[in-house]
Amino acid sequence: MFKSHLIIFTLTLTASLYAQTVSKNDAPNVYIDCQSCDMTYIRTELNYVNYVIDRNDAEIFIMITRQTTGGNGREYTMTLEGHQQFEGLNDTLVYITEQNMSDDEIRERTLKWLQLGTIRYISHTPLAADINISFNQTEILEQPEDRWNYWVYQSSINGWFDGQSSYSSSNLNWSFTASRTTAEWKFRVQLRGSYNEDSYTLDDNDYVSISRNPGLNSLVAKSTSDHFSIGFRAGVFGSTYSNLDRSAWLDPTLEYNIFPYSESTRREFRIQYVFGLRQNIYKELTLYNKNEEILLLEALDIDFELHRHWGSVELSVEGSHYFHDWQKNRLDVNGEVSLNILKGFSYDMHFGYSLIHDQIALPKGEATQEEILLHQQELETQYNYWGSMGISYTFGSIYNNIVNPRF
Repeated sequence: MFKSHLIIFTLTLTASLYAQTVSKNDAPNVYIDCQSCDMTYIRTELNYVNYVIDRNDAEIFIMITRQTTGGNGREYTMTLEGHQQFEGLNDTLVYITEQNMSDDEIRERTLKWLQLGTIRYISHTPLAADINISFNQTEILEQPEDRWNYWVYQSSINGWFDGQSSYSSSNLNWSFTASRTTAEWKFRVQLRGSYNEDSYTLDDNDYVSISRNPGLNSLVAKSTSDHFSIGFRAGVFGSTYSNLDRSAWLDPTLEYNIFPYSESTRREFRIQYVFGLRQNIYKELTLYNKNEEILLLEALDIDFELHRHWGSVELSVEGSHYFHDWQKNRLDVNGEVSLNILKGFSYDMHFGYSLIHDQIALPKGEATQEEILLHQQELETQYNYWGSMGISYTFGSIYNNIVNPRF
């Protein structure tokens, strides 16, 4: 066994005898962009900076993003950008949380790394005189061998129900997942299923809609470089809504990321090519007089993500077609834009649009009025779309330091 030393930095800013010479006017303005952080806790515990409402007022902009690790923990990337007096003073910190950590332990670890990240900026202000740094040195043994060989297993089951005098609804979802992730390989197998039942009473008539969606999917992926990966997806599922008694697939996939995978929490430009095999067994005879069939298809998926202090942009474009009939194709476009246009003014937009010409599983014959109203059966369409957008404007005090939990 080799021994190593762990050095833990504990940073504290104390209200000492020097406090009368230092004001929070000397503290830097900080904006933290983190969707998963407990900001009330952070503002309470890390109280030697000024928190601002608008990122354009920030002298230190901090973005915290995360991604899942092989053990179902989280790898957090903390990016710090200096502005105004700290222009050009940038840093990136990475820390890990384990799967079995409580929410309190996770927020404590985030707080520690925020302290570490902001200390280099504080050291350039009058507040530096009140910083005390202590080093706690302990000996630890190197990590033991993993008896699970990096395999992680997770199961879940949940349900909900609601109703009134003329309507009731119940839903049950379950899943079991086994995964193994290393720097070079990724394995995942998931069993899942859902059951949904809706009942309506209209004009003394009872209508019941039941849908079942069992499935299994798996993934094997190999990293060949910091930009390129190869993989295979396979699985089987059924859907009463889509007229599928069973659909099995095998999808060999190539993926190239123009940016290094190490930068994936800040920016990605991934291109995936899929050459797929399908076997469909239908519940009812289809429009094309098929009870079952074997199909070949190919798909190209382009995903772009960019996260910066001015906002974020995400765009996905995927096109696919069946080889037996190139007119059986589909194009999906989905996007998300969040922009901080001016001080206090932000704009958000989410959208999706699909051109649909590949509904090969539609059952023969007309859907009944009951099936249409209760969404029991997929209907023929050449497109669908969705979207949302909004703006917000904030003005007044730029500070966001005070925490008041009352009411």
